[in-house]
Amino acid sequence: MEVLKSVDTRIPSDIIHKAVQLLFSTYLLPDYDLRKSYIIELPSTNMLALIFPLPDSSHFQLPPPFRKHQNHTWALLHGTTLRTSQLILLVGKIRPANWSYNKNIQSCDMPTFGAFYLGREISNNDKSFPDWAAKELMDIYGYHPKERERTTRCRHWGDVSRCMPTHCFGNEMAQLSVAEKGLATTSEKYTIAHSNHVGMKVIALKWQNLKDKIDVDDSSSENYNYRSIRPRTKDRHSGR
Repeated sequence: MEVLKSVDTRIPSDIIHKAVQLLFSTYLLPDYDLRKSYIIELPSTNMLALIFPLPDSSHFQLPPPFRKHQNHTWALLHGTTLRTSQLILLVGKIRPANWSYNKNIQSCDMPTFGAFYLGREISNNDKSFPDWAAKELMDIYGYHPKERERTTRCRHWGDVSRCMPTHCFGNEMAQLSVAEKGLATTSEKYTIAHSNHVGMKVIALKWQNLKDKIDVDDSSSENYNYRSIRPRTKDRHSGR
């Protein structure tokens, strides 16, 4: 906790507690060097994000390209809870599991090949998660009204996918396209990537950038009249 406090004084104590809980419960500490973490500012949503680059170990190696052929590389952002983040770290992969099995095959949900992300295409030479992509994607996440509530309790995952993308309409058609192309974008601006070809690169914890105190001296001492002074009715009509 003291190391994280020395990284940046703006990190709240509750974020430090969650970070330590996440890293310790998944056996990354004490081997992980906390001094590699850093802060990025998100101006559009007025938030800050604490970034933890994941170690370059066999557990977090970038998987092979989809069908052994790489045309495009994408940086992907996935938001989830602390509990799910612990499971993701232990497995070393984001496994979609939002479909159910039924003995009657016709009653089964369609298998899910990839999780929903926000994505940006990056250079094929990038083997890590670029800072510009992390900043842009995290500043978008939570900007829309239906995502703001989720943002207050989520952890962000920065992933890199190597695939052959396509665009389609509808979530079910997108999942079918993922099995064929490796990555698909939906009409709702979400990106779905095949989980077997996505590698985890960073963890991010985000919070609102609130100042501790307001400096009274920042306000101007001059008085301004924001409401125009209208003449009395008698004075207005007397000039006609």
